[in-house]
Amino acid sequence: MKCQNCNREMNPKDEFCGGCGSKSIGLPTSETDSCPSCRNEMSADQTHCQKCGNSRNVFESETLKQRSASSSKSSRLPGIIFAAIGTVIVLYAIWNFQTTGETLRTDNNPGIGLQHVVSVPIGIVGLIILIAGLFFLGESSEKA
Repeated sequence: MKCQNCNREMNPKDEFCGGCGSKSIGLPTSETDSCPSCRNEMSADQTHCQKCGNSRNVFESETLKQRSASSSKSSRLPGIIFAAIGTVIVLYAIWNFQTTGETLRTDNNPGIGLQHVVSVPIGIVGLIILIAGLFFLGESSEKA
């Protein structure tokens, strides 16, 4: 097997090239492999399938697409989590502000007044977390 970057001979089990350090893109490690389209058996030295004519490069590009798709899904996860947590905090702060405001009007309890005032900074913190989550989602969608 040869490196795709510098054409140096590589051991099929190596993940990186010893000459240039580039990552191996998953060429077959055994003497035979199957075509990604028709599953016909192909030897490692064949560049095209003898049954359907597909190039092995199609296999390599599909492998790279699958790897990038799975990494983009996992890179979106922090943004989704931050946005969800931020939304819950903002909704809680709004609910708390309204509920304590109604209680404050009917019952002159100083503890409720403090809770009413504190719900505003809690809402601001939730909004910051929500914006951070949306920022992470925007960054991950630009990479994909």
